Amino acid sequence: MKDNSKLTQMLQDSDNPLLQLLGANMWWLEELLAALLILCVGWVLIKVVMRFATKLMAKSSLDSIVVGYLKTCLRTLLYILLLIVVLGTMGVSVVSLVAVLSAAFAAVALALKDSLSNLASGLLIIANKPFEQGDFIENSSLSGVVDEIHLFNCRLHTLDNKYIMVPNNTLLAGAIVNYSTAEKRRVDVSVQVGYDTDLPQAKAVLLGIAADRPEVLAEPAPFVAVSGHGDAAIEMIFRVWCKTEDYWTVYYYIMEEVITRFREAGISIPYPQLDIHINKEG
Repeated sequence: MKDNSKLTQMLQDSDNPLLQLLGANMWWLEELLAALLILCVGWVLIKVVMRFATKLMAKSSLDSIVVGYLKTCLRTLLYILLLIVVLGTMGVSVVSLVAVLSAAFAAVALALKDSLSNLASGLLIIANKPFEQGDFIENSSLSGVVDEIHLFNCRLHTLDNKYIMVPNNTLLAGAIVNYSTAEKRRVDVSVQVGYDTDLPQAKAVLLGIAADRPEVLAEPAPFVAVSGHGDAAIEMIFRVWCKTEDYWTVYYYIMEEVITRFREAGISIPYPQLDIHINKEG
């Protein structure tokens, strides 16, 4: 659009070719300055809106993973809107721009279908909340503590402190086991004793192991029973309950104490053996 201001007219009436050129294109310079002004103001407004949204989300009961996800989506949307307004100020048709963006998004969606699958899986994870930040999860052959979830992947660190980035659709493709949801976990230990073992004595030894460890909970009570008759041993199941964070401490304690106390009590722990009988003829 052509500007008819006095300054523009004066520049066009000048004898200087450069001033005449400047006057003829003054409308374009004004649109450019207006676009730059809107860009700067919009940039500041986005920062203010994001700061306000962050404070608002911090006061809500939303999980930190959800908060990070929503902030990323909101920031992206605001920058896209700012870009449309700036280009519209410079004379670019908004309708044409939206059409071009739609076509571009369609092409990108076709090229990045796997990434969009991860995006959709991320939304499902946020909606269903199978885990939260800090939970220890297992999925197929992967396991670790959840650090954060992003638009396309979930970030974990393993117990030996390795960093893993797992695509969101990979997480949803298999079963997700969350070990941190419940406050208590049961420790199951399978024990084998010889057929000549005094079973009441063996049960008393196992219950004594549970009683001597403060991390083992009194309720539900520890449980010991015969679970099977093997070829060379009696199979016993020993179950105790503990807090989730004490699981591995209790597990390794029991595995070591079973061997030590069975030896002290003279209870044999059989091992696989094969008897061979040779018959001589003649």
